[in-house]
Amino acid sequence: MTNILEAIYNLTQLTNLEVKEFTEGNNRVLNVGEGLEIFVKNAFANTFNISDKKDRLKQFNEHFSYQGSKRTPPDLMLKGGDAIEVKKVENLNSELQLNSSYPKAKLFSDSKLINNHCRNCEDWTEKDIIYTIGHVLKKSKKLSSIWFIYGSIYAADASVYTSLKDTLTKSIEDTPSINFSPTNEIGRVNYVDPLKITNLRIRGMWLLKPPYKVFDYLHQYSSEKEFQCIAIIPILKYNSFEKESREKIEALTALTINNELIQDPNNPVNLIDCKVIRYER
Repeated sequence: MTNILEAIYNLTQLTNLEVKEFTEGNNRVLNVGEGLEIFVKNAFANTFNISDKKDRLKQFNEHFSYQGSKRTPPDLMLKGGDAIEVKKVENLNSELQLNSSYPKAKLFSDSKLINNHCRNCEDWTEKDIIYTIGHVLKKSKKLSSIWFIYGSIYAADASVYTSLKDTLTKSIEDTPSINFSPTNEIGRVNYVDPLKITNLRIRGMWLLKPPYKVFDYLHQYSSEKEFQCIAIIPILKYNSFEKESREKIEALTALTINNELIQDPNNPVNLIDCKVIRYER
């Protein structure tokens, strides 16, 4: 079974960090954002050096239970393991665009934001989620840095976000002279014009500060390095991984692994014990 520690190990073995635009399957050209998702998929499945498509698909089938789409989270789910959400930025200071999907501390099978294929791909009710943020240089398409951040130290409880959505929905719903329809988003206003042929769909656009800013107090990032991989993992989660994976990553002299205290997203004066893994070259 693969996990985040195996993915980090596989990244340390790479020499080529280019994230390409390329053609796959039905000749559809994949953009760099989709290319990053495939890059992350290869990191978890250890398929960077497998050129035969049938062999790669077998590896993917062995390690993943679900691969998502742009419309619904997550991007990937590990069999019996974590969910993975991949985001690409071309500027370290750029906010992450989550669209109508609010930040998640965990992923739940009864969420209205996931589809039935995700819900039924395996027997599960709750998964930890890893936000994987790749900084891809615009001109060279080279991966400059990649961050692996667990949702439990990046996002507050779901009620923080859903209560805001419910407040906005109720405010619009209670406005006189508006024909309102509830949806999974904020809502929909019908019959805006006298002909009653125009409707207004009200969507949320959730934006999340990048880890470069959120975790600046760790002083882990260096702009002088060619490539950096930074992972922040709650210690309880780290200790839950197989001993083999932990020993494998801890034996790498190219890595630094430190214990750090991270602010609790629900109560910032509370601090969470975490492992911070850093690889650079």
